[in-house]
Amino acid sequence: MPTFLLYPAAPNFRRADGFNAVVVPAANAAAAPAAARALFKRVEPDAFDKFTAVEIGAATVFAVQGHPPVSQPGNAEGLPILGRGGHEDMLPA
Repeated sequence: MPTFLLYPAAPNFRRADGFNAVVVPAANAAAAPAAARALFKRVEPDAFDKFTAVEIGAATVFAVQGHPPVSQPGNAEGLPILGRGGHEDMLPA
């Protein structure tokens, strides 16, 4: 089963409880929000619906630094490469 990283699609969709990056196995990207909701007690029925779901693989490199997660330039998954405030590029290791 594929594994997905979910994060807010825009800064204004961030959660007040701080759960803004969730990694879950799911059948596909559309099922990932439901899989994320299953990890948490007492979340609203539409929790994580406004999150972006990105399939991650064995070679996916990312870090969570506030919003959004940050990845290396040229990553195949389409993850953002700019860090906090949109100013710092992640550099290849």
